[in-house]
Amino acid sequence: MKVIIFAKGTEIWARDTLSKENRLSLSFLKDGTQQQIIAALEESLTQARAQKDLSYDVDGVANISPVTSG
Repeated sequence: MKVIIFAKGTEIWARDTLSKENRLSLSFLKDGTQQQIIAALEESLTQARAQKDLSYDVDGVANISPVTSG
């Protein structure tokens, strides 16, 4: 599985769990972008866990909340 984060239409972070490839920029550690990436990943993890706990079967993909980019 591959997780990609885009900001302003540009891929800024990625992780491929199969190939173990990463995409990042060390400059993000200084300008606060890395913290925003972590926050987005934490929010996504919370959302995924909530979706896992849904008590009904969904045949397909459910869009239960809007996604915003920052």
